[in-house]
Amino acid sequence: MQSAGDSRHSGSVNPLGIAPVGSLLLQYAIPSILSTLIASLYNMVDQIFIGQRIGYLGNAATTVAYPLTFLCGALTILFSNGSSVNFNVSNGRGNRDEALSYAGAGITMLLAEGLFTAVLVLLFTPGFVRLFGATEQVYPYALTYMRLIAPGFPFLALTSGGTLLIRSDGSPRYALVCSLSGVALNFVLDYLFLFPMNMGIAGAATATVLGQVLSAVLVAAYLVRFRTGRLERRHFSISAAKLQQIMSIGAAGSLNQAAMLVMNLVLNSSLSRYGAMSVYGGSEALAAAGVVTKVNFLFYSTIIGCSIGGQPIMGFNFGARNYERVKETAYLIFRYAFVIGAIETACFWLFPHRILRLFGSSVGGYEAFAIRYMHEFMLLVILAGVLPVSMNAMVSIKKPRNGIIISLSKQLVLIVLLLILPRFLGIDGVLLSGPVADFLVALAAFFVIRGAFSQLGQEPC
Repeated sequence: MQSAGDSRHSGSVNPLGIAPVGSLLLQYAIPSILSTLIASLYNMVDQIFIGQRIGYLGNAATTVAYPLTFLCGALTILFSNGSSVNFNVSNGRGNRDEALSYAGAGITMLLAEGLFTAVLVLLFTPGFVRLFGATEQVYPYALTYMRLIAPGFPFLALTSGGTLLIRSDGSPRYALVCSLSGVALNFVLDYLFLFPMNMGIAGAATATVLGQVLSAVLVAAYLVRFRTGRLERRHFSISAAKLQQIMSIGAAGSLNQAAMLVMNLVLNSSLSRYGAMSVYGGSEALAAAGVVTKVNFLFYSTIIGCSIGGQPIMGFNFGARNYERVKETAYLIFRYAFVIGAIETACFWLFPHRILRLFGSSVGGYEAFAIRYMHEFMLLVILAGVLPVSMNAMVSIKKPRNGIIISLSKQLVLIVLLLILPRFLGIDGVLLSGPVADFLVALAAFFVIRGAFSQLGQEPC
């Protein structure tokens, strides 16, 4: 086994191989955490203002529209991840023109898929609203919201993929500015459109799109002065070979988003159907679950940021055969994930009413179901961090298939449980499916990562 001191590059010791893991993880994780938090803030800001001004039916409408995030995200990741990785590889080999061609092709495909998704949703909006589980009460709100946010998809796709390319081009701070600017504008416009101007759900949707437009404009402004080189018209062309290279790398992340789309469809449908059969109500169950999910994602995105931040450390030390540092990094991220999960659990149990008040006034079944959702569906949320940490650890030690299996397991297990348990237990089955899925997936991921770590050093890198 090679010692940490032997891991050298250009005659100097790389800090990834020798610096304390704790300080390294903070250095790499904080930017990643900020990036993932921005994505959750977009949804949180809308949910808070809509809840305060419109009420639980408005929140239910955004819950119905939420799966569109994964529909657009699945296609965006397919092209953004693949183009950025190929950009990095070509740049590392000194082939700048090829790197620029991957960046240009990625931008072309991002805009194309954004336009495709927008047109698709606009053409079949009523069908999507029904498919995503809207009740009769929620239907008009969701229809308006979905029709107005659809035109923002091309801007959302360009921002999501463009900021990834900007980071790869060596400007992570500018990428962060692009995202934060959109969130800040969305925040201001949400207040103006919903309160002084009283535009209702249409105002919230318009604020979201205008925030996305601002971020996309900032991304476009950077692309005309790319640091790697000038992007010319020929760089934006697409060939079959180039497209295959891009899609082969982005397929895993895209597949995970697609699975999350299906899982959200099944969950929304179950909440609407079995909530209507319960004392809570279908619209109330949808709204309550949507609010709790957005709060949960605020914590979960922090764990995702930690796990992404640990990838360079684990990947470098795996390549240098410093396997103990790989394990040390992974176990430290696991500890952080458990602490974050414990804090979230404490918030759900100690301050449920305060959390709900952030999203507007509580009414009957909505408040009662939201508290049950926090306490029952999210009962084992402390284990939820095992999934992203294990997935990123597997990718870092060159076991991508294991990573894909882990990443898909939560959605697939939850889908199966949601299709079975509520048939016998009604809304209680929906609530029970959450902790059962968290436990089974965490247990499986534990054995996968334990087996993979036990084999380190026994096979070639």
